[in-house]
Amino acid sequence: MPGNVDVPSWVTLTADEQLIWSDHPSLRSAWGTVVTGLIVIGLGLGGIILSSDVLRIISIAPVGIGFVMIAITYFRHQSIQYVLTSEEVYKKTGILSRNVINIRLDRIQNTSYSQSLPERFLSYGSIRVDTAGTGGTDLTLVNVPNPEHVNGLITEQLDSVGAQPEEQAQNA
Repeated sequence: MPGNVDVPSWVTLTADEQLIWSDHPSLRSAWGTVVTGLIVIGLGLGGIILSSDVLRIISIAPVGIGFVMIAITYFRHQSIQYVLTSEEVYKKTGILSRNVINIRLDRIQNTSYSQSLPERFLSYGSIRVDTAGTGGTDLTLVNVPNPEHVNGLITEQLDSVGAQPEEQAQNA
């Protein structure tokens, strides 16, 4: 199972519910910001090493800016988490404050995933979750690692949920 195997504290499982998948958005989607931050840090360090006293002091700023860029990228990544259980799909955003959206699988009408060419190359993409009666996308999971696999997991759970009422009707 990719991602975390522990159930996050903000997810409440029912007696028969199981964690299927949990992960954060792919860090591969942020590689441009991380590389830019590293370049800025490198330029600042080069200025510190190769310049006079006054320029050394000024060169400290790019080092700080580069670290801040990388830190913001990391915290944005950590502030979003996706969870799939045997009964619901969750999206949590926020670190200090928290916003959780959850959709019961029995309300989901359709799912789809998309990947641009760079996203396919880097193995991440977006998954759309639509529910009945709303006429639009209710939940979008962005920058999901291996979205084809995750969309398949959701589909398997949807098939499982769809089969349960039939089994209950046959047993009655």
